[in-house]
Amino acid sequence: MRETPYFRSIPHQLPWVVGLAIIMAVTGPFGLYAYTGLGVRLVYFTATGMLFWLQVLGFAVLLSRVEAFQRWSITARMALAGVLAAIPGTVEIIILHSWLIRPVPFRAFWEIYPQTAFLTAVIAVLVGLFIERRLHADADTERARVAALPADEIPKDGAPDFFRRMPPALGRDLLALEMEDHYLRIHTALGSDLILLRLRDALAELGPSSGRQVHRSWWVAEGAVASAERDARRPMLVLRNGLRVPVSKTYRDQVKQAGWLA
Repeated sequence: MRETPYFRSIPHQLPWVVGLAIIMAVTGPFGLYAYTGLGVRLVYFTATGMLFWLQVLGFAVLLSRVEAFQRWSITARMALAGVLAAIPGTVEIIILHSWLIRPVPFRAFWEIYPQTAFLTAVIAVLVGLFIERRLHADADTERARVAALPADEIPKDGAPDFFRRMPPALGRDLLALEMEDHYLRIHTALGSDLILLRLRDALAELGPSSGRQVHRSWWVAEGAVASAERDARRPMLVLRNGLRVPVSKTYRDQVKQAGWLA
């Protein structure tokens, strides 16, 4: 799975998830303390906690891929992801509770889901706020790093402000840029990686002659297109490294005029 701002935050969130599961196991809420042992509660809350956490992150990533939700803040998408993740999560609670503690009929779903969705959404919002806070901190660090680079590291034959941001391991054969929330995925002939930068800021640094935007979330460099194809929904550009880039209706005429869809 490609790295995203959500999954980048996993190492920072994991201790909190485990810690919360331990606290829940020790305190035994929802009446579990009276008739279950610590070991059973630990397995129960760790399993449900991990499943819910990964499902919330998964739904958040899916929502970030949908154009209608890309204007939402990370925290807002996390809240909706929490509500959606509670659907399979409630089923998992019923299964785990029936297996580890005592049987629960599936008709109880409609009684359990509202409570589960509310709790999951609240925790997801807190996680979203944490991610956004880290993004702002990373942005400050990145600005300081770029400002400190010596002038002799700037390439003489390109857009200096952008290329000095690129990880050296990617080289300088830029093929495409892909927006992922507040991050930007750089695709080159040597691979891809994320940097903390908005797409519109990158395009301002690269200038109009370096390539063109083909989608709200995609920019393609001049000379990067190897061929074009059309699937059931929209045209696709195939780049020299095999990457397939969608062309949205908004930019289709401009891409045709450039000869990229011939």
